Amino acid sequence: MKKIIVILLGIIVYCACDDDNNHVLVKPDVSFSDFQDSRDMNTYRCITIGGQTWMAENLRYRSPQGALDGCYTYGEEGIRAQDILVNPEVWADSIRAGIDRGEFEGSVGSFTIPEVFEMWLEGGTIPENFLGNFDRFYGATFPDVLIALNRIYDNLYPDAIKEVAQQRLEKAESTNGKYATKYGYLYTYEGALKAIPEGWRLPTDDDWKKLEETLGMSISEINKLDEWRGNYEGSLLKGGEEGIGFNATYGGARLYGKYMYGDNFYNKDVNTYFWSSTHKVESDSVDIGITRVLFLKEDRIMRGTSNLTAAYSVRCIKE
Repeated sequence: MKKIIVILLGIIVYCACDDDNNHVLVKPDVSFSDFQDSRDMNTYRCITIGGQTWMAENLRYRSPQGALDGCYTYGEEGIRAQDILVNPEVWADSIRAGIDRGEFEGSVGSFTIPEVFEMWLEGGTIPENFLGNFDRFYGATFPDVLIALNRIYDNLYPDAIKEVAQQRLEKAESTNGKYATKYGYLYTYEGALKAIPEGWRLPTDDDWKKLEETLGMSISEINKLDEWRGNYEGSLLKGGEEGIGFNATYGGARLYGKYMYGDNFYNKDVNTYFWSSTHKVESDSVDIGITRVLFLKEDRIMRGTSNLTAAYSVRCIKE
């Protein structure tokens, strides 16, 4: 009889231990709604859980200046100052409109300034050289003309940036399988703050913690940093039958720095990275952001840190 009791106790202990190691997925109550971004008319599925309303899709608002706004599609090249050139045809039209308005008065030798400008335009002088040459040779003599030229150039420069950004976007999207449609865009920390639509915000670290607690993560796990936390909460944020409808996709990231192949876009279809709005001072000159990371083969959630110039996916939370 004693032997039977010992065996039964052993079975009970084994089952209890087995239950500790195999957590049952408990899905919290959720509801869904839609939001349309008036800036570009993109419509997002949204999920309300634990009193919070989140976008259930990655933000896909394309910031007008692309990389200069901290907004990238996967594999998109950055923009350097030397890449930005004002359109020569638009420049010529603007200069001729200025001539018609009488903005360029004065003479250089036997030629009027408008006549000099026409010769430069017909000779194919690019806008940057046009402006630089006038500044170098005649700017001190004709300051009002130089002011007018700079005003025209400054008015055209934002469109020149947008043109380069569009070219970079189209080039990357032609080779990355139309990444932005599926995964949204990747944003730097500052880029993310600027891209949020009205009525929404970038979630704080505490917002993420509240979501994780609602999903079942213990308080003892929630505050751990730079390590995987919880048990199964990450699987609830993923797509598929086990998920709650948050539908995290593995969009990878534009990581900080260069790696062995000279690129910094990594982990597409393997990891997903999300910003929070919370950052902390690492040293006198370095701030780091607090992030969340999900991994294809991991059911837990990483609460990580990152250089603010990396570019990650964004999930917005409603104000």
